[in-house]
Amino acid sequence: MTSKIPYRWITAFILFFAYSIQYMDRVKTNVLMPAIAHDIGLTTQDIGTGAFLMMLFYAPAQYISGILTDKYGAKRILIFSIICWSLMTAWMGLIESPTEYFYRMALFGVLVGTEYVPSARILMRWFNRSGRAQAQALLSWAWIMTPAWASILATQLSIYLGSWRMVFYFTAMMGIVPLIMVSLYIFDRPEKYKRITQEELEYAYSDELEEGTLKAGNFTDVQNTILAKKKFGFFDLFKNRSYVAVIVVDIVMQITLWGAMVWIPVYLSDTFSFKLTTMGNWNALYFLAGVVGSFSSSYISDTFFRNRRRIMIQVCFLGLIPFVILLSSLKEANPAQLAIALCGMGFFANMAWGPFLAVPAEIFTPEVYGKAMGFVNGVGYAFAAFAAKIFAALVVVEHGTKNYAMGWIFIAICAVSGVIASFFIKTYAPVHSTGQVGQSNG
Repeated sequence: MTSKIPYRWITAFILFFAYSIQYMDRVKTNVLMPAIAHDIGLTTQDIGTGAFLMMLFYAPAQYISGILTDKYGAKRILIFSIICWSLMTAWMGLIESPTEYFYRMALFGVLVGTEYVPSARILMRWFNRSGRAQAQALLSWAWIMTPAWASILATQLSIYLGSWRMVFYFTAMMGIVPLIMVSLYIFDRPEKYKRITQEELEYAYSDELEEGTLKAGNFTDVQNTILAKKKFGFFDLFKNRSYVAVIVVDIVMQITLWGAMVWIPVYLSDTFSFKLTTMGNWNALYFLAGVVGSFSSSYISDTFFRNRRRIMIQVCFLGLIPFVILLSSLKEANPAQLAIALCGMGFFANMAWGPFLAVPAEIFTPEVYGKAMGFVNGVGYAFAAFAAKIFAALVVVEHGTKNYAMGWIFIAICAVSGVIASFFIKTYAPVHSTGQVGQSNG
C-alpha cells in the first residue's frame, strides 16, 4: 500500500473503519429494539437490564484487554475482538426469549469489550502530542458516526429483508472485511512497518526524542528503552489527579453516550409515535451533529489551545446541559425544536472524546496506555451500566404514556459533575533529562 498520505493516517482510517463495523451491532440492536421487544416480549425494564448486563461485563473486559494489549500487542487482541463480534452478532438473530437476550448481552460485553483499547493504543503510539486528539476524534467517529448511518441501514434492511433477525445475519458476515484489513495493514508500532520512513518514525517518537528518552536515528528496541525510563505501576496511575479526573469525565461521557444510544430511539417511538424509518432518521441527527462536534473540538484542542485539553472538555459539558433540558421538556414532535435539541445534544455531548482520551498518553506514556485507558473505560462502562438502570427507573407512565423527562434531567445532572472534574485535568510538558515533569495549565 503506497501513498503520499502519512501511514499513521492510513492506520487511523483502517482502525476507524474496523471499529465502525463492530460498533454497528450496538446501534442496530437499539434502533430495532421496538421490533425485537415486541417479538420476544421485552419490557422497558428488560431493555434497561440488557444494556446494564452488556456494560457491566464490558467494563472489566476493557481493563483486561488493556493489560493484554500492553503485554502481547494490540493487533492480536483486535483480531480476536473482530472474530468474536461476528459470532455474537449472528447469535442475536437466534434469540427467542428475554432470558436468552440477557445471556447474549452479558457474553457480548465480555468478548467484544476488547475492541477499543487496542485500537486507541495503536493510535497513541503512531501519533504524537500535536495530533493525538484528532486521531482519537477520528476513532470516536466509530461510535458517533456509525449510529447516524447504521440507524438508517438497520431500519431499511429490516424492511427490505422482512425481518430484524436477517439484519443480524447479514451484518455478521461484514466482519470479514475489517478482519482482513487489520490482519494485513495494521502494525502495533511504527518501526514494525517495513516501509516506514525516517520522517514518520521521528514524528511518532518526537516527544521521546525531545525529552531525551530516545536518540535520533536509533529506533531499535524502542519499547523497552522507553519503559526503562518511564515505567508506571497500576497504583502509580492514581497518584496523578489528572488521571483521576479523566476517570470521572469518562464516566459522564459513557453515561451520556449510552443514554443517547439506548434511550433516544425508544423515546422517539414512545413519545412521538414515530414509525421505524422516521425514528431512524431523527435518531441519526444526534450522531451526525456529534461527528462535527468531535473533530472540530479535537482540532481546536491540538492546534489553538496547544494541548490544553480541559478547555474543550468544559465546553462540551456546559454546552450539553441546556439541550438535554430542552429535549426533556418536549411534549409533542415540533420538528424545529426536536431538531435543535437532538443536534445540540449531539454536537456538544461528543466534543470531549478526542481531548480527554489523549490525556493518559500525555501524562504517562503511550507504552502504558492500554493499562491506563483500560481501567478508565472499565470504570466508565460500569457506571454507565447502573445509569441505564437508573434511567429506566426514572421513566414514568402517565395515563398510558411514558414520560422520559426525569431520565434526561439525570443526564444533565451527570454533565455538571463532568464540568467540575474537568478543572482538575492538567496536561504536561515533556519530561527532561532530569526526569522532572512540568505541568501546563491544562
